[in-house]
Amino acid sequence: MSEPAPVPPLPSGWTGAAMAIHAARRMPSAMLVSLQPEGLEPMLIDLRGYVYRWSLPLDDLPLSPSSVAIGTTALEEAAPAFAGADYSYVRPAFAGRPLEELLWLIGTRAFDGGRASWLRAGDRYRLYRWPEFEKLSITAEQQHIVKVSARGFMVVEKLAAKAKVEVDAAQRVINALSLMGLLRRHPASNAAPDAPPPPPPGSFAVE
Repeated sequence: MSEPAPVPPLPSGWTGAAMAIHAARRMPSAMLVSLQPEGLEPMLIDLRGYVYRWSLPLDDLPLSPSSVAIGTTALEEAAPAFAGADYSYVRPAFAGRPLEELLWLIGTRAFDGGRASWLRAGDRYRLYRWPEFEKLSITAEQQHIVKVSARGFMVVEKLAAKAKVEVDAAQRVINALSLMGLLRRHPASNAAPDAPPPPPPGSFAVE
């Protein structure tokens, strides 16, 4: 029997981070994701509780880091978020910070304005839950695109036309909303089946 083909490495920067988060969300067990932009402290993302922990404010999140170290580890379903190996209280935030604002930044900065790897050409998307605009680092144009996306199911190109923006601007917003889990999808009639998620990156120890 031939050896299985090696899993290709994730792309660098926020693109690989977004792909890792999306893949971990689709795993059958709850996952904790670690992201460490080059030169900065790592952040921990609890996808079960939809919270994250980072020692820095999001204003310090780099626009386009040359690399982001990625790791994952499985979580016990009943364990408190960020409780540590001995289940003791861990500062600075026992409950963590809301994840939506972080996913928005990662989603809009990943893929260089191209389609996210898990989205498919020809599929139509529609917003089904409003994000909390006041908590997002969002421009007036991006907020307009989000509002237009709530009007009905449409492909990204149609969304861009209705919002009167460039396609890459609309695509960045759709990428982010998808990563945040805020979209409904109607698949194209000739769309290929959804691919299974890639294996998550290597595990790490939770301190």
